[in-house]
Amino acid sequence: MRLRQGKVGKSVLLAFALFCVVLFLIEVNSIRNKRAGHYDEKVTAANTAQQAFDIIKASRESLGIPIDEINDPNRTGLIGYQFSLITSGRNDLQSKLTSTNPNFAALLVELLYRCGVRKDDLVAIGWNGSYPALNIALLSAVKALNVKPVIITSLTASMWGANDPKYTWLDMERVLNQAGILQYRSAAASLGGEDDNGQGLSPEGRAILDSALLRNGITKINASTLDEQIEKRLDIYQPESQNQKLAAFVNIDRSASNLGDIIITPKTGILSRRDNKIMESSLIGRMLAKGIPVINILDVNNLAEAYSLPIAPAQLPKVGKGKLFIEPRYSVNIAIVFVIVIIIVLFFVIRYDLEYYLLPRKQQAEIKRQEGK
Repeated sequence: MRLRQGKVGKSVLLAFALFCVVLFLIEVNSIRNKRAGHYDEKVTAANTAQQAFDIIKASRESLGIPIDEINDPNRTGLIGYQFSLITSGRNDLQSKLTSTNPNFAALLVELLYRCGVRKDDLVAIGWNGSYPALNIALLSAVKALNVKPVIITSLTASMWGANDPKYTWLDMERVLNQAGILQYRSAAASLGGEDDNGQGLSPEGRAILDSALLRNGITKINASTLDEQIEKRLDIYQPESQNQKLAAFVNIDRSASNLGDIIITPKTGILSRRDNKIMESSLIGRMLAKGIPVINILDVNNLAEAYSLPIAPAQLPKVGKGKLFIEPRYSVNIAIVFVIVIIIVLFFVIRYDLEYYLLPRKQQAEIKRQEGK
């Protein structure tokens, strides 16, 4: 073939560019929906969460506890009151509505896997009653992954959470256990509130929580200081007689023992030892210091957006729908073939005078004559 002499002509460059555009369009149109990682476990967890939600709703109705259709438009039965005697603080109704999506269970499967949690691992869980839907979603993920949870509950709840004096989170936990769908119970519980000892509640509120502990048969954590609360929790999560190391710690919402007396709010998501802003006197800090990965869930709406879950949906999405389950993917094989083809074509464009072969034979002969060939 005739070797190139001089620069590549504009017509060849234009043709090469158009060729690359055609290959790009073919690759773009090769996109296919494929199952995301851990698809089966995610679907199982989301289905379990939905079944558990239905059980809680039926249980609530059987007790004659009305559902507020204005503040709970999807009638989940997982939205509590704005105020009650066991309400520990302010919170956003929108985030509570966001959490009632059963597909959050799939999100928690994803986070647990990313932390390295696998079958038969031991996972420590610390939460309160602020997000009963998220608590159920986490237990559903635990069940789908077949891991062993150790649960400690702070019994108070913020606005719109499990703050009904007759139907606290421990009551919901017991109902789900008796129904056989989520057979997990808290190993112990504190009253919650400031310093996790009921501070900030009225005497009537503390009495209501004591009654909830008693009727559910859960051991109360008594401690005079926050540091003592943390130490007692560590003894429950990881007793000296236990050889199995904790694979992860999951915190949901703001329990004093878990977050400690910190000013800067730690991020939502997976924490590591590099997150030194919370390396203080807190359960999260103690876990991180031991090299135990932490899943910290505070900003529910932000977490939902990060995984393409709807914010306060007017209608709850179907189980198993969304990017957590199905991912659009391009064909890697086609892309590799196209790259090889482009490199080969580019080699010929640079190396050989392709414009010469596009000319009529008479002009090719004239060029040869002028070149003395």
